[in-house]
Amino acid sequence: MSEKRLTQQLLLPDLRFVKEIHNPVKKIRFIYCEKVSDFEVCPHCATKCTKVYDRVNLTIKDSPIRNKNVFLVIRKRRFKCGSCNKVFREPVGGIRKGFRTTQRFRDHIRWCASNFANLSSVSATLRCSDWLVYKAFYEQAELELRKYKSPWPKTLGFDEHSFLRNQRGAKVEFVTVFVDYTNKRMKEVVLGKAIGDLHCDRIKQIPGREKVKNVITDLSPTFRSFVKDFFPSARIIADHFHVVKLMHPLIHQMRKEVIEKLGIEKKRKNPIVILLLTYRKKLQYHQRSALDKFLKLAPELEELYWYQQKLYRIYRIKGYNKAKKMLIQLTDEMCKSKNKRIVSYRNTLRSWHEEILNYFSTGGLNNGRTEGYNHKAKLIQRCAYGFRSFKNYRLKLLYCCR
Repeated sequence: MSEKRLTQQLLLPDLRFVKEIHNPVKKIRFIYCEKVSDFEVCPHCATKCTKVYDRVNLTIKDSPIRNKNVFLVIRKRRFKCGSCNKVFREPVGGIRKGFRTTQRFRDHIRWCASNFANLSSVSATLRCSDWLVYKAFYEQAELELRKYKSPWPKTLGFDEHSFLRNQRGAKVEFVTVFVDYTNKRMKEVVLGKAIGDLHCDRIKQIPGREKVKNVITDLSPTFRSFVKDFFPSARIIADHFHVVKLMHPLIHQMRKEVIEKLGIEKKRKNPIVILLLTYRKKLQYHQRSALDKFLKLAPELEELYWYQQKLYRIYRIKGYNKAKKMLIQLTDEMCKSKNKRIVSYRNTLRSWHEEILNYFSTGGLNNGRTEGYNHKAKLIQRCAYGFRSFKNYRLKLLYCCR
């Protein structure tokens, strides 16, 4: 294939090849071209124009070829409209009005910004300004996300994570992420975690909320109220990790009280911390015996520990009816306790009774995928050293988790 024919295939569809100048020292290729058309339409009055007023040369940067910068030197014609007597330049497909770069080059910036370590390396490789890299990336990311627009899925999970810390007011701002379990991608990101923040226009514009059947969330009363109001046909599933984790702060608090009361030596790598939170059947014989000796020193901690083990055992049961029976039995036993913190935890289990049991009727749906996207969001924040603009953060997060 000749170089002229190859260059013609690399040009934009509306352009015709004229000549090429190659600078091997600076690694730059100048491709001279022009547009060929019988007429143009006036953008002011939509009249067909054939009278050429004059010609101008414009230099447009195109996507590189083998690490060589490519510039299109386009000889544009200026037409004069016979109806409105106004002068205009002919448009070229693939180049927006007023831009000095092609759409193909701006899309290449998006690809480089997604695969390179930072935007400075993208700017150095493509020999363009940081401003252009910054603007083109978020512009092309928004265009790319339009391909993934779809109605609400059948199964949805959402959770919140911190976004920005206000140093003046010592206030932490949160964002709520909606995860599409059907298509395995992040659906939407909303600033805030209150009910008023969740009922935003961006969420209301997504169609098909009546088709949502399952919503997985943590033990947040705000999220539960929002789901009951916004997704009327959905059943709420309480994430089993958050149900079990709710008892861990009480165990840690009692453990510290026992250590301080008995004067036991504090060690950073004390294995008793792990043994208290591990399912008992996974422990070896010497580990169980050591744990039992420690629990005999604290009757209240021992009581809470056995309630935790019974809750672990419930989540290893298969079948809705068996799990319901054991959960009712557990809450009845906790009612007899004299420890106020255990009674408080029992009230939480009773208020989320239906949502906890929905875990067994849906085949074990959990919030693992949502937590994974939350972890990825925190990695994106660390790589960018934080975000000031929520708009850019939303585009970056949805683009990386599409």
